[in-house]
Amino acid sequence: MPYVLKFHFDPDFERRRLRPKSRDDGSVDQYDLGYVQNVVAGQTLAEWEELHELASPAGAIVSDNLAFPHGEGCRPDENSPQRLLAVVNGHVAFADGRITVRETLSIGRDIDFHTGNIVAIGDVIIGGSIRSGFSVTGRNLTVRGTVEGAQVRAMANISCMTGIQGGNRAMVRAGKSLRSRYCENAVLHAAQNILIDASSMHCRLFAGEKLAVKGRLVGGEVYCGEAVYVGEQLGGGSQSQTRLLLGYDPERIHLDQHLKERVREEVMEIAACREELKRGREDAPGCEPDIEVRQKHLATYQSKLQRLWASPAAMRHFTACRVIVPGRVGANVEIGIGEATLAVPEDTSDVVFRYHNGEILMEHPALHK
Repeated sequence: MPYVLKFHFDPDFERRRLRPKSRDDGSVDQYDLGYVQNVVAGQTLAEWEELHELASPAGAIVSDNLAFPHGEGCRPDENSPQRLLAVVNGHVAFADGRITVRETLSIGRDIDFHTGNIVAIGDVIIGGSIRSGFSVTGRNLTVRGTVEGAQVRAMANISCMTGIQGGNRAMVRAGKSLRSRYCENAVLHAAQNILIDASSMHCRLFAGEKLAVKGRLVGGEVYCGEAVYVGEQLGGGSQSQTRLLLGYDPERIHLDQHLKERVREEVMEIAACREELKRGREDAPGCEPDIEVRQKHLATYQSKLQRLWASPAAMRHFTACRVIVPGRVGANVEIGIGEATLAVPEDTSDVVFRYHNGEILMEHPALHK
């Protein structure tokens, strides 16, 4: 009995010309080209079906047995040998006559209009840069080029080997840790640690545990759960303020900022609507339902803010927090640990800052040998 192989993915995907995806309104999304065919472990990739026709379909794979043409990342189903299953999370392909599932997606070029956005459930290695306006999502991400004003997200770790030139548009978020050669004008999040091999300039950094900058950390804001290390220089420049806050969950800080911004927006809109009612304009009656809706939104945001800080997990042990600067501290540096704040004197050097009895103490040297 001959069998024909039925694919549950597009076997010609690798050879097709990528095209923008169509939206429901008839337009196309130039950023979505569907670059990757993702599959999860246990998913059916192909199966043998009995061939009843006298002639097989053009290009079909026909065989007298149930042996699959497969390589790594997949195997026949033990309970149903006619089915081929993925055994890892990754991307599936049919190349050189074999079905494979690879956990790592390697892209040897820039992420731009030739590739579109990348969404992968496995690891991703990008040989070039991620251009402004594009996004990459994966498990572990390695970027050999520069991250520009892009959105980059990983379930685990991120490594930016050249650096991040964010242009005030980049957001890089790691579910575990993040490492970059340098970062400028970007927002970085890591649930665990952030390591910057050179310098950080005018960034917002959210590190759940520790932040280490080997060179200079100048401008911007730092929110860190436990400890900050800056090797050469913290702050500097009369036009650049550098603010550090330790001892709180950074992600709660980020959500707090977002909710407070929404509260401000609703308050301003409610005030504007009430002003229209006072003026008695013809369209003013339409403001009353709008005010009611916005007041409900306002109450929701305020309730979320209250609950946000109700959990004991929202705060850490302030006495364990440290800011360590073996180099020097420049101008306009403010350090907060818990409720305590300190405007650091310029040209302080070789110093460690710690919390004690509601105050921030400065001690020398920064590191004990």
